[in-house]
Amino acid sequence: MDMQVLRERAGLSRAEVAFRLAISETSVRNWEAGRTEPTMTPKKYLEALRLFKCTPEELAAASEKSINQRHKRKPGRPRRFPNNQLNQVTPMPDAPAAEIRI
Repeated sequence: MDMQVLRERAGLSRAEVAFRLAISETSVRNWEAGRTEPTMTPKKYLEALRLFKCTPEELAAASEKSINQRHKRKPGRPRRFPNNQLNQVTPMPDAPAAEIRI
């Protein structure tokens, strides 16, 4: 189960979680998308456990699963040059040499 499933199982919206934990809705969205991990004070951590109606192990597993899913869904930008091979530019044989003037 990931963070979104944990929240939905508790019957809460992102806005409700954000309000009750006194954090931004963007933080909740980032947790669920796996962009960031929940970092909380001990007091907020206990409140999150009560809010999600879960054990510490479930919260840790849900956070880890969200992070892992993100890396599987979005591997990142494709490489610009496959296999790190750059296209070499070769000078034309008939081109005159450039002059450097000081």
